[in-house]
Amino acid sequence: MLAIEGGKPVRETPIVARPVVYSDEVLQAIAEVLKSGILTAQHGKWVKAFESELASYLGVRHVLAVSNGTAALHTALKAVGVGPGDEVVTTPFTFAASATAVLHANAVPIFADIDRETLNLDPASVEERITDKTKAVVVVHLAGMPAEMDQFMKLAERHGVKIVEDVAQALGAEYRGRRAGSIGHISTFSLYATKHITSGEGGAVATDTAAYAERARLIRAHGEVGKYSYEMLGYNYRMTEIQGVLAYYQLKQLPEMQRRREAYVKTLLEELAPLEGDLLTIPKPRPYMKHSWHLVQILVAVEKLRRPRDYVIEALRAEGVGNAFVAYPTPLYKTPLFQRQEGHGLGCPWTCPYYRRKVEYKPLPNAEWAAERVVTLLVMPNLTEQDAVDTATAVKKVLNALRR
Repeated sequence: MLAIEGGKPVRETPIVARPVVYSDEVLQAIAEVLKSGILTAQHGKWVKAFESELASYLGVRHVLAVSNGTAALHTALKAVGVGPGDEVVTTPFTFAASATAVLHANAVPIFADIDRETLNLDPASVEERITDKTKAVVVVHLAGMPAEMDQFMKLAERHGVKIVEDVAQALGAEYRGRRAGSIGHISTFSLYATKHITSGEGGAVATDTAAYAERARLIRAHGEVGKYSYEMLGYNYRMTEIQGVLAYYQLKQLPEMQRRREAYVKTLLEELAPLEGDLLTIPKPRPYMKHSWHLVQILVAVEKLRRPRDYVIEALRAEGVGNAFVAYPTPLYKTPLFQRQEGHGLGCPWTCPYYRRKVEYKPLPNAEWAAERVVTLLVMPNLTEQDAVDTATAVKKVLNALRR
């Protein structure tokens, strides 16, 4: 499988995540939706069935399905009252939506540093950045690793801020016996194609607070309380009935898909163990956490290699590891969006008259450290234990070949 020759990778066919094969039951349900002509959630049953199923799974009172994970974040932030003049603290080591949703809510993202052991937000760093403008904290359960929710909820109580759980990568994860997404004031999920369950695109908002659920319901559908009667500013973030079918049946299959993910990761970690503490480190859950393994984040010891991390990715992909990439190569505060602070135009929300403060995004050492070292493996339920062996063999061969 491996093909590093003369220090240069030789291109081979990569292992890629294969598409989900849908059962006859799913295909029949989709056909029935199409035949019925009821394609929207307003008059259908499948989105409602998915919402009920996810609420039961999480152990929360309210779930509202939306069109995608970014819409879920925006909806959740608006539901807890985030708006002009507010700050929201989050991680810079994540997908853009965790922070851009704050901009969509006309609020200012403030970045805190991460914990090197978990790559999640460091509660102490968050607390240092809380001001009288802070309205919420977006806590990302990165890669499927639960964040330290006890510390964040105590922080929220001390400072009167809301905790928004971003569970896009962590459906099925647990923290001290509770599902990720059932602990904060409100939580959000993504049903994108690579996530634990998928409807192609899709998302959800979950909460135990009835007032937040009602606001989210209005935000999802134009703020409409009755036919052509609009109570508040809303959007069109509805999920379709076909998405509802896919989401409902995927959620039913989640335990089996998780079993396959865990088998792949178990074998992978066993095979990579000889390199642990030498050429690589892999963040692992603490005893009171259950990792749901959306991604395996490998931190390579770049100081021991003759080539930079990006060369490692090229070499792995050449060796057939098609699920290797980098999440995330650049802390968000270093990207042009946040450096230029143009936002919605004319500098808003940073120049909002209700804010009247200047934000300077300075380097955060742990985020910079992780961004330089991380090698990411996407975990999908169709990857086998043999795929894990092959991947680990490639990782060991590439890193050993590049050792100084």
